[in-house]
Amino acid sequence: MKIKENKLMRAITVGLAVVVLAPLSACAGSGGGEVTTLSFFQTKPEAVEDYSRIIADFEKSHPNIKVVQNQVSSADTALRALLVKDRTPDVIALNPNGSMGKMAKAGVFYDFSKTSIAPRVRPAMQSVINGLGRDGGQINMLPYAGNVCGITYNIDIFKRYGIEEPRTWKDLENAVTVLEANGVAPFIGTLGDPNRVSTPFDGLAPYYDNDGFWDKMRDEGRSVGPDSPVSFEKNFKPLLERLHWIYQHSTKDVRTMTYEDGNSAFARGEGAMLLAGNWSMAPVTQINPKIHIGFFPYPTDDARDAILVSGGDVAITMGADPKHEKESMAFIDYLFSDEVQRRFVKSQQLIPSLSSIPVDEVHTLKPAQYWIDSGRIKGYADHQIPSSISYNPILNKAMLDGDLDSALSTLDKEWGKVAARTIE
Repeated sequence: MKIKENKLMRAITVGLAVVVLAPLSACAGSGGGEVTTLSFFQTKPEAVEDYSRIIADFEKSHPNIKVVQNQVSSADTALRALLVKDRTPDVIALNPNGSMGKMAKAGVFYDFSKTSIAPRVRPAMQSVINGLGRDGGQINMLPYAGNVCGITYNIDIFKRYGIEEPRTWKDLENAVTVLEANGVAPFIGTLGDPNRVSTPFDGLAPYYDNDGFWDKMRDEGRSVGPDSPVSFEKNFKPLLERLHWIYQHSTKDVRTMTYEDGNSAFARGEGAMLLAGNWSMAPVTQINPKIHIGFFPYPTDDARDAILVSGGDVAITMGADPKHEKESMAFIDYLFSDEVQRRFVKSQQLIPSLSSIPVDEVHTLKPAQYWIDSGRIKGYADHQIPSSISYNPILNKAMLDGDLDSALSTLDKEWGKVAARTIE
């Protein structure tokens, strides 16, 4: 691997456990000629069957290439361990987050900017991925399938009480007033699962993390706090106030309701709005095929400023210096063929990254089509928070006890601790 040691160490910490996977790449004779074996590292357990079908079809048309799928859930740790051992997988399908962005920035991933795929990808989706981190002006991760984070609502309940889809925060407040006056729970929140608070947090964050907020936070590093130019305490108090307001107007069992419970309750009509992204639409409609679902971004004060949070559910990449570049690119090109991506996103209920595939081909995502096509999207805030900061439990506790100041102060302190021990 042609990467300078100091550059690599910015992305990879020491003391990582060794991860044992199938052989990463090899060549072996096979009757008709030499066969190249590629390791396909992917992080999505629910997509194993879809990828298996893709691989089987690819191998039929490419008899001299064999693809071995390795599904690894703890992607950050596993991939870093492989990079340390110079065993970079041939093709990587990952959940693009801040950790992966840091690796990209360190120069460990391939530059796809001159490939035939890059111009075919939705610019707004590529911009979100680039914003996580990249090596200069390169394209180091190609978005493959995306998701959206907003408020899902029951259209029939809204119509029953004459409520229009909220376009501003005031509209949302008015809707809540009408619903509660008629004995309807406005929101179904799931604080029984501590990590689910991140969804509405992400949905509201675009209105408070503007003007390079995260870059400024990283620049401040260990100095982040009440007296720094930017901090959680200084910038995110209004966000947490609105987040807390939402949970105060949720179902009575919000403290114990889990993600699965919430989907079921919403499908049964026990609340008007569900605090979840598009990933909840499929299970809701499976429970109640007759439900009429709408979807809108978390609103802000001015409707003209509304933004839909959308992130890469899957991104494709490979090592900066691939051992089997030709064969790896053949597989990646196949993944990015229209028909293959179309089948994948339909099965997984995700947003296609190729501009040639309409968003509304996935029926549950039709309400998000305007925002995606117009480029009015922004990435997930929690992807910018180091994985070593347990922000979900901190936020969850604040939603339960109402001590927002303590949560913000804790987040700043945790940010500073991570910065203090990170090799820059």
